[in-house]
Amino acid sequence: MIYEKLKNNNYAVSFLDPLEMISGLNNNYNNYNNYNIILSRVERDYLKEGIYALKYLETIPNIKIINNSDSIETCQNKYLTYLKLKEVMPKSFLTYANDFKNVENILKANNFNFPVVVKPIYGGYGNGVLKVNNLGELNNIFELLKNNGNELFVQELLDFKHDIRAFVINNKIICAMERIPSNNDWRANYSRGAKIKEFKLNKDTEKLILNSVKKIGANIVGVDVLIDKNNKPYILEMNITPQFRGIMNFADVPGEILKYLADILNKK
Repeated sequence: MIYEKLKNNNYAVSFLDPLEMISGLNNNYNNYNNYNIILSRVERDYLKEGIYALKYLETIPNIKIINNSDSIETCQNKYLTYLKLKEVMPKSFLTYANDFKNVENILKANNFNFPVVVKPIYGGYGNGVLKVNNLGELNNIFELLKNNGNELFVQELLDFKHDIRAFVINNKIICAMERIPSNNDWRANYSRGAKIKEFKLNKDTEKLILNSVKKIGANIVGVDVLIDKNNKPYILEMNITPQFRGIMNFADVPGEILKYLADILNKK
């Protein structure tokens, strides 16, 4: 949708394949120094290759990188995001599936109450996100995964009133929507059938979102926010390659991205 919007407005635009770039066949300035802007949408399946490619592009003068390699590396990893934003996120910790013996002590020492949420470090669309009701269920999960040594991100489950996705472009919130889980799923992902409606953020929540985005260093990002029963907002996740089919019901995301890119080019 972004590509078509740019093409339809007479911008010269093309896709760069990170796998081709890091192979070395095209690794010279002559292939890339005519680009003005690189708009990165590095998906998890090619995260390592995408970061390598961006780090190379970041060495080329006069190219503006939208969502640089550092912001992508942070946002695609839930634990790295937490390290930067833990003051405004639900309590969380990183552990490994073969290290359950320490988990009970960690939970008690940090006043975690069940249920808790267990997530993979990398992932989206609610995939692999589990609500765990007691220590026995948590032990079962660790037993299933322990031979793989998987990283696991354990997070307190907030009793929330609103689950919000805010879409931020160039330090401006262009739209926010509330996501209401379907009857058969506690997760509020639009891709899982959650209902959506436009949501008006208050000033405190707007400030929280924009300050968090600034810490992450992202130019275009989808911010997931939980507002608890006492109306206190928490950052839940930062989505550096945010899907926006749901929020397109309330805002023209490709059009807003086009305005942002056009402004950069006009300043050049």
